[in-house]
Amino acid sequence: MGVSWRQVNGPHPAPRYAASLAYDAARRAYVLFGGQNGSVSYDETWIFDGASWKKMSPAHRPPPRRGAAMAYDPHLKVVVLYGGLVPDRAEGSESSDTWTWDGVDWTDASGENPGPGNRNDPGMVTASDGVILFGGHLGNVAYFGDAWTWDGKDWSRADRAPRPSGRGEPALAWNPSDSSLFVYGGLGIRSGAGPGNRGVPLGDAWSMKDGTWTQLQGAGPPPTADANAVWDASARSVVVMFGIVCPNPVADAWAWDGAVWKHSTVPVPARWRAAVAEDPVGGALVFGGNDEVGC
Repeated sequence: MGVSWRQVNGPHPAPRYAASLAYDAARRAYVLFGGQNGSVSYDETWIFDGASWKKMSPAHRPPPRRGAAMAYDPHLKVVVLYGGLVPDRAEGSESSDTWTWDGVDWTDASGENPGPGNRNDPGMVTASDGVILFGGHLGNVAYFGDAWTWDGKDWSRADRAPRPSGRGEPALAWNPSDSSLFVYGGLGIRSGAGPGNRGVPLGDAWSMKDGTWTQLQGAGPPPTADANAVWDASARSVVVMFGIVCPNPVADAWAWDGAVWKHSTVPVPARWRAAVAEDPVGGALVFGGNDEVGC
């Protein structure tokens, strides 16, 4: 993940949380879409080239939303976006649309296959030959613990039971050393509470390899919601960073090397629901998030 951090100055997107961020390897730039600030949901597309931000003006764009899953597909060479919460007259509606970004414009690639279905706050990672989507939820009514892959036309299941309990806002990363999906924490269902209630923070970690799930053992992070995860190639570890450990936002970094957890901190102000993505050579970009106390 590198040895130093720097703050990027100059024009940038307006403050927001729950935006979607991915590194577009074909265009060598980060892509940011959507997010939320107060009552405003964004439908903006921004590009960061490593030095500065640029707001794009595509002919087409997904509806505004927060909490959408997004990752770069190395096989199709496009950025894939799925789901999220689209504003309506109430809190918002969970969506099930698929969009792709080719560096110039967005394309609605939803098709007729319902795929994972309507859900908010799923996660998505770039895998060896495509993308993998995991989790998400419908309010505090249904939480999903399933994994899906996309072939450019249809979504298909990528895992089998037993699997993690359902959750939204999980921390996800791809582990290229053994071609596995890493999942940590998130929010699970809060039994006995209403559909608009915030879920319960989770503290378990899982790995999925060749469709089979394994729960990871060892004393690690406390139950954490709204965290992020990246792969640290130099340490050959997955790093879980930021999030909220009720009731406080944190700037923690927990590294999992396949055997034990190691705790440190990130020299970036504490936040949750930040947009985080990494490039193929170990760089990472952090944008926005929320620093309010809550739960």
